[in-house]
Amino acid sequence: MRLTEENALRLEQRISDLEIEARNKKATLETRRGELLKLLSSLERLSTRPAVFTFLQPEEALKTARSASLMGTLVPSINARAAALKAELSALANIQKKLSAERFSLKNTLAELTQHQLNLASLLEKRKAEAASARTAAEKTRRDLAEFARKATSLRDLIDKLEQQAAKQAKAAPVRVSPVGRDRSIAPIMKPMGQMKGLLPYPAVGKIVTRYGAKEGAGHAKGIKIKARTNAQIVSPYDGQIVFAGPFRGYGQLLIISHGNGYHSLLAGLADLQAAVGQWVLTGEPVGTMSDRDEMTELYLELRHKGDTLDPVPWLSRQTASVE
Repeated sequence: MRLTEENALRLEQRISDLEIEARNKKATLETRRGELLKLLSSLERLSTRPAVFTFLQPEEALKTARSASLMGTLVPSINARAAALKAELSALANIQKKLSAERFSLKNTLAELTQHQLNLASLLEKRKAEAASARTAAEKTRRDLAEFARKATSLRDLIDKLEQQAAKQAKAAPVRVSPVGRDRSIAPIMKPMGQMKGLLPYPAVGKIVTRYGAKEGAGHAKGIKIKARTNAQIVSPYDGQIVFAGPFRGYGQLLIISHGNGYHSLLAGLADLQAAVGQWVLTGEPVGTMSDRDEMTELYLELRHKGDTLDPVPWLSRQTASVE
């Protein structure tokens, strides 16, 4: 599904570039047509000068001679402009042919993406049922998290409270089964997050529009923003456990995943959450989707280690060149 999203994004960008190229070619064609019409008009005026004037008025002989010389200059220029116009018309025809092919490919790609989304939706329905059962069993945890979110003064404060809560729960029940049936014993199988630098997948397919450390208002960005497609699928950047899922201050729908050893990833800006607190998720597993409104498809990604923010880019693997 992510590969199909990447392909759709590449095709959309290619179509946009071709449309700009086509507009530029049309503008050039209009200019060349105008130049050619002026030259043809001049040639027509010269060709209609009556030859008899040369004999009746001596001064006309000089004008006629000059006209003949000018015509000799104009004709090659007209031929050159006509050849250039023909080349531009041919180039425009090729662009429009490519544009038609790319639009056809995009149509097929979007149809394929829709099918992937339908298949994924059926799988997510099963997990949502499990999550609903988990939420019923963990109502107190949900109330505690809502209270943490209300009282937290910052993201760091919220994460500190979540870590303290997790420590208490681990002490009270060191071995337990997650709400979706994944045993906690999967945790030791994970590679430590510290060994994954440069290997994490992007949580969304798209270009980075805000970099870590970029000036934002009175401060600087503590994460990055990725411009995704509408309804884009968002995935977990690494194995971990959902420790927070819900609205938080100006972040909108916020998802916090604990990856162990003090590492957390934070995903914000989602329209729909597909994961519940307590669930274990694997690298690349769906956790939410973006809005269907283009102006609301910037995914915020923040990485933290023991409360301190990290630049996520060095931790992420490369996307395709057309996306980056």
